[in-house]
Amino acid sequence: MSNVGAWLTVAAAMPSLIAGASSARIEVERLRRLAVVGAAVMLAASLIVAMLPHAFELRTSAFTSEPGGEAVLRVDALSSVLLPLAAGLWLLTVAVTPRAALDRGGLRRTALATLITFASFLTESAVVLLLLSAGSLWTFLTALGGHQYQRRIVAVYLGASTVLFGVGVALLIGPHTQGTRWASVGLWIIAAAALLRKGIVPFHAWVPELFDRGRLGPTILYSAPQVGAYMTVVLIVPRATPELLRIIAVLALATSVYGAALALVQTSARRACGYLFMSQSALVMAGLDCTSTSALAGGLVVWLSAGLAFAGLARSVLVLEARRGRLDLSSYHGGYDRTPLLAISFLTMGLACTGFPGTLGFVGQELLVNGAVDAFPVMGFAIVAASALTGLAVLRMYFSLFCGRRDVFAHSALRFELTRREAWTLVAVIVALIGLGIAPRPLVDSRLAASDRILRERAHMSARE
Repeated sequence: MSNVGAWLTVAAAMPSLIAGASSARIEVERLRRLAVVGAAVMLAASLIVAMLPHAFELRTSAFTSEPGGEAVLRVDALSSVLLPLAAGLWLLTVAVTPRAALDRGGLRRTALATLITFASFLTESAVVLLLLSAGSLWTFLTALGGHQYQRRIVAVYLGASTVLFGVGVALLIGPHTQGTRWASVGLWIIAAAALLRKGIVPFHAWVPELFDRGRLGPTILYSAPQVGAYMTVVLIVPRATPELLRIIAVLALATSVYGAALALVQTSARRACGYLFMSQSALVMAGLDCTSTSALAGGLVVWLSAGLAFAGLARSVLVLEARRGRLDLSSYHGGYDRTPLLAISFLTMGLACTGFPGTLGFVGQELLVNGAVDAFPVMGFAIVAASALTGLAVLRMYFSLFCGRRDVFAHSALRFELTRREAWTLVAVIVALIGLGIAPRPLVDSRLAASDRILRERAHMSARE
């Protein structure tokens, strides 16, 4: 326990130190280099935590009337792999985001957002998750800056999600509502809040609009960890009726197909990324139907693969946009010979989103389909359709952004080559996606262990009722 706690302290200290250092008189580029080092240290510490025995838990009865209380701080099979995801997304952010888009305030906000996400993955307390959710919303709104219309959209949709989450938590764990019909109502309200945060149809309108016209970097950092899925796993899945889980799964499957289909016809690269995120994140929610252990494990693997692959794909768009300006998909722009590594990275991460063999996405989708197809055949057909449409959308984006006549930018004096920091970070993402796809056994075993724990907890909750 002491080893886990020590490494957790090291990991959590890194974004805290960078947020504090941002207030000092340090040159912005030096602060960014410190942030890259801090994110790398955080990632290493999180990976060590993931490999240690999961025996760290702190319980309190302050937020519930149940004996023993909720685990306010804990590391288990579910959270142990999500911690490196949060750290890796921070490293991807500070290493790849163009200099002009990441100033001193941006470095502070990315550190705070990472710390909030990291803390969210360490708790199962509904009250703590509510407080962290409100904190992440405030950080996100601050990051949007002068984008007033997009700030209003975020305030309406995600503000409503946070308010609903608060109402649902009050009904779920209130001293006079536990075990009553009001607790069931609270669970449905929390489910609505999670669907809003995840952008599941019909609560999806904020996602493409924000990706298209808002600040892409903060939007990626807010969306890619998929904290809404974590809320669903720890609060809804153990307590929900099969009917509620099936409704969530059906809406998620519809969203996965709908988002991939709309991504195929967009003319804006940013907006296409928004619809692709809708499609990919919805597959995670579909896996939470709990039809089997392997299906649930598949959803947890897709959670990791989609978060990492999509974040890399969207960051690639941001890097290319910094060199070319706003990207239009209605024509072929060329440029493969100017940025071959960026083109290869974009295509590889896009194929990982489709579940291409040899990538981590393939492992997750295979587990998801094989585990659910007997009990819920519609899921298998929907996943295949969503994957096919996603593949077509990714290839269309690749052809438009990197193929075509070279003379489009023949007379440009701009520097198109990737910096060393950008190149190494994108290569690291590709290595992780392919390496875990070729040798997935340790990760799959941990996701199966997490699935077993979730299903046992669900069975325990059902027996108590």
